Amino acid sequence: MSAPGVSILMVCTGNICRSPMMERLMRAALERHGAGQWCEVSSAGMWAQAGEPMQPFAASTLAERDVDADGFVATPVNEELLKSAELILTATLEHRSAVVGIVPSAVRRTFTMLELARIAGAAPPPPGHADLTDADQVRRSIAWAAQMRGSIARAPEGADDLEDPLGAPPDVYSARADAITAAVEQIVPFLMGGQPSTQAG
Repeated sequence: MSAPGVSILMVCTGNICRSPMMERLMRAALERHGAGQWCEVSSAGMWAQAGEPMQPFAASTLAERDVDADGFVATPVNEELLKSAELILTATLEHRSAVVGIVPSAVRRTFTMLELARIAGAAPPPPGHADLTDADQVRRSIAWAAQMRGSIARAPEGADDLEDPLGAPPDVYSARADAITAAVEQIVPFLMGGQPSTQAG
C-alpha cells in the first residue's frame, strides 16, 4: 500500500450501542465498495468504560445483517485518539461539540454521521486526481466535505442525530442500524471520489 490507511473514528457516549454499530457497518460497507484496505475504522465513547462488551441487542442487530460483532470492547475517548483520527463521525451534534471541545483543531474533520451523509448526497462529487492513491482520495474527500459544509442547507433540528437506543427494545436498535446503513452507503462512495448511488433525503 503506497499510503497509510485513513483512520476513521466513530464516537458516541458509552461505545456499546451506536458507535460499535457505526464502526462495524462502516467497515462492512468499505469492504463491499472495495475500499477496506484504504481505511482503518475504530470507535470510542465519551463516557465509555474500557473493556465493556457491546450491548447484546446491538450485537444481535449486526448479526442479523451478517456483520461481524466479535471481539469488540469499549474504548474511552482520549485526546490522542482524537488527534490521530483523520475523520471523526459522531452519533450526535452534542458529541461533535464535545470532540471539538477536547481538540479544537478537529473541527474540519468532525461530522455527525448523518451530517456527512447529507453532505455526500447534496454536494458535487469531491475533486479527484489521476495520480492520487485511493487513501489520498479519501483524505481529499474529507477536506471537500468540510469545505462544502457551509454551502449545504442546514438540517432541521435533531435530523443529524442518531438517538441512543440504550434501554429500548430490539426494533429500535434495528431502526438505528438501518439509518447507519443508509448513511454509510452515501458516505463511502463519496469518500472514494464518486457520487452516492442514491441522493440523501
